[in-house]
Amino acid sequence: MNEKVLIVEDEYIVANDLRLILQKAGYQVCGIAASVPEALDIIAQHHPGLVLLDIYLKGKLTGIDLAQQLREQHIAFVYLSANSNQEVLEAAKATQPYGFLVKPFREKDVLVTLDVARYRHEHSLESTLHRETRLQEALSRMMAEESGYEEKLLKMAMALQSHVPFDYLAAGPLGFLRIGFDEYQVIGNRELSVISGQREAALETLQAAAPPDHTVAWYNREDFQRLCARHPFRQLLARTFGLESHLVMPLLLANGEVTAFSFYSRRPDAYQAAHQALLGRLQPLLQAAVAPAVKQSTGPAVLPGVPANENFTGIIGSSHRLLHVLDHVAQVAPFDTSVLILGESGTGKEKIAQSIHRLSPRSHKPLVKVNCAALPSNLIESELFGYEKGAFTGAADKRIGKFEQAHEGTIFLDEIGEMPLELQVKLLRVLQEKEIERIGGRSPVKINVRIIAATNRHLEKEVAEGRFRLDLYYRLNVFPVLLPPLRERPEDIRPLALSFAEQCCSRVKKRFPGISAQMMSELEAWHWPGNIRELENVIEQSVILNNGVSPLELKRPLGNGLFAPPQPAPLEQAPVKTFTDVKKLLQDTERAYILSVLKKTNGRIRGESGAAQLLNLNPTTLESRIARLGIRKEEIK
Repeated sequence: MNEKVLIVEDEYIVANDLRLILQKAGYQVCGIAASVPEALDIIAQHHPGLVLLDIYLKGKLTGIDLAQQLREQHIAFVYLSANSNQEVLEAAKATQPYGFLVKPFREKDVLVTLDVARYRHEHSLESTLHRETRLQEALSRMMAEESGYEEKLLKMAMALQSHVPFDYLAAGPLGFLRIGFDEYQVIGNRELSVISGQREAALETLQAAAPPDHTVAWYNREDFQRLCARHPFRQLLARTFGLESHLVMPLLLANGEVTAFSFYSRRPDAYQAAHQALLGRLQPLLQAAVAPAVKQSTGPAVLPGVPANENFTGIIGSSHRLLHVLDHVAQVAPFDTSVLILGESGTGKEKIAQSIHRLSPRSHKPLVKVNCAALPSNLIESELFGYEKGAFTGAADKRIGKFEQAHEGTIFLDEIGEMPLELQVKLLRVLQEKEIERIGGRSPVKINVRIIAATNRHLEKEVAEGRFRLDLYYRLNVFPVLLPPLRERPEDIRPLALSFAEQCCSRVKKRFPGISAQMMSELEAWHWPGNIRELENVIEQSVILNNGVSPLELKRPLGNGLFAPPQPAPLEQAPVKTFTDVKKLLQDTERAYILSVLKKTNGRIRGESGAAQLLNLNPTTLESRIARLGIRKEEIK
């Protein structure tokens, strides 16, 4: 294997146990560090491919501080921690680790977690490199096309969208406002004057007063608000289009003039260092693209938007939250990366899975759907993996399971959070080995399947409470796609309602008389706890009760109070704790757990059924932890 691994752990006994486990498995341990400075020295000298990283180390810096630097250097890392509490997982998630090992751990846990981490890192890095290469090739082709500079800039903007997301892009003298998945309105001063209510002369004055940008920078949340306070023209753009973050890439042209590609997003946290680095590598292409526009522009032209992509059939809406999801779908679809679709019930997870399949090279092969919640637990295994004739009473013929049916295609595992633990183990083996075993079979069957999973459950909470395997979670969660609830995309309610009404009228062979203003107003005011599925049901009921002449109306409140005040979001994520909060939480949880075990053993640490054996720890390690956590003898009694 010869994979270089660095262990960053300040408890020597734990670190040494890890070293022995890794060396036995064929890994090359390039060092053990007890602090962040020591770790950085070893990284600079040996360039490890993977780091096992304790969260709390000697010195002022934590493992989370080091994790941020590892991410920038594209080094995979796995956290070591004393527990898998949900809040700890939430805090760790912010640094995007490749795995999480919970102390005390078994040899098997360590090796499986490292295997998953290597898999996720390789696929993530490979996917990133492939996508960037494809982007550069696409931009180069666009530059070589015989077309006007406005059209070229529009095409380049569309190509950049899935790599550097934006709702408004200013490229030299032209602006592009995103109004659909592949639809953009070209915005010049005339259009901006109409939309903002400002006179063109006033806009020109604001633009002239804005100082040129000389450095690459990004501004999220409060930073963007402070920037707007200093630059009235940016403030005007933010107010007009509802923008909340900004990324600027200055471009120095051959004549010494400075222009820029300025990206704006309605999301408050859209930009980060990776976007800056990508634009830096693309800088020559962007300069070549914008130079003719600066030189030749006589005023913006309004170009027609590109029609919506047919691969997103059935997905309706143009809100920036939905478009952000579709960008992620377009990014991941060409690769075989596992996708985990998250979101509340009724948000359209199956539609997204269908789109990923249609956009992938596997689109000519089957998409096999499995609802894990709809199958009895005693039938899931035979349904997924199949069985041989005579495998059990009633098996009169051989049955091909869903995985084999999906060979060379895609399998969609809906409601994966409902899968029993014993089946999760077998699914993990399929992901690792790329083979299945039929019930009653004598040999494994190789399969080539892309996996898309979906759930409305909070899987990190399920992991923390022992209902979902951590290693399977990380194996599936290579590329998560989070669908927004309908209440977070209210601008999409009207087009969804009209589409559902037209479809339903067609099915029941009624004329579509439109939707009354009163009903539409009520629909747009409701918070939709059942999301798109609930909206579709409400529309269908109104169509059935309608006379086919007058516009659709809500005949009566639905769902025990369609007009009730909005309720809190059912899947609101808990706020991420500060590192200090998490450190205290870790210590308190570890202390309470060790104390409970000590009480069970009446304070006995060593020997058969002693606390050290129950905790799977070396007795000296446990004693040092008891001292560090300040556990007193009188507390044990």
